[in-house]
Amino acid sequence: MEERILEEIGLTKGETRVYLTLLNLGETTTGKIIEEAQISAGKVYQILDKLAKKGLVGFIIKKKTKYFSAIHPNRIIDLLHEKEEKLKNKEAEIKKILPSLINTYKFKRKNHETTLFQGLKGIQTAIFEFLERINPKEEILAMGITTSKEERFNILWEKWHGERVKKGIRCSCLFYKIKTTYKPDIKKMKFTEIKVLEGITPSAITISEDYVLIQTYEEEVSCLLIKNENIAKSFKTFFETLWKIAKP
Repeated sequence: MEERILEEIGLTKGETRVYLTLLNLGETTTGKIIEEAQISAGKVYQILDKLAKKGLVGFIIKKKTKYFSAIHPNRIIDLLHEKEEKLKNKEAEIKKILPSLINTYKFKRKNHETTLFQGLKGIQTAIFEFLERINPKEEILAMGITTSKEERFNILWEKWHGERVKKGIRCSCLFYKIKTTYKPDIKKMKFTEIKVLEGITPSAITISEDYVLIQTYEEEVSCLLIKNENIAKSFKTFFETLWKIAKP
């Protein structure tokens, strides 16, 4: 357990072995370290040097021989704090260049593109990217929706609808299965209109002016994001046909 934790905070396997060996042995020579830590003679000085730079190992010289010892384990906490500080600085640097990276990303996107996202995290990325890309003045059309999927996905879509409502984006939702106990009551959400038409499709489809999202919650959970104005128009026409025969 000790080795795993030390490796997770950034020490290599060799550094971890040597540090723990020094904690157990106390002040000792490289010969004992090599024997106890099972480190090759060619690597031991390199590892000790790295540990010394991290402030985890010190040494003294007795009769021209170096004796190494572990620094107090509290130094590990200091290392974590230093790592956190470096991450904060990196985050600040990334934020400075992020607008430029985003502009490049948007400029290079093709007029027609298809991206497959998989798993819960993938669907989360896809649906919020969809919401980010569309014009707030557009209306979203969604069909084949069910609340019978796993609760984690219902929670995800609840957050999505919350963001949609904040942006003032209208949405017409065509459910094929909806629980009467589903919370929050989506029928009472602002900018939302609901109809039900049972047995449409096991896949949910979300449509905007230029984009189509196709989600499936079968064994392999996935989401296909398509950017294509003509495909979006075709799905929109299909939606409008179904909307006319659906029940409020």
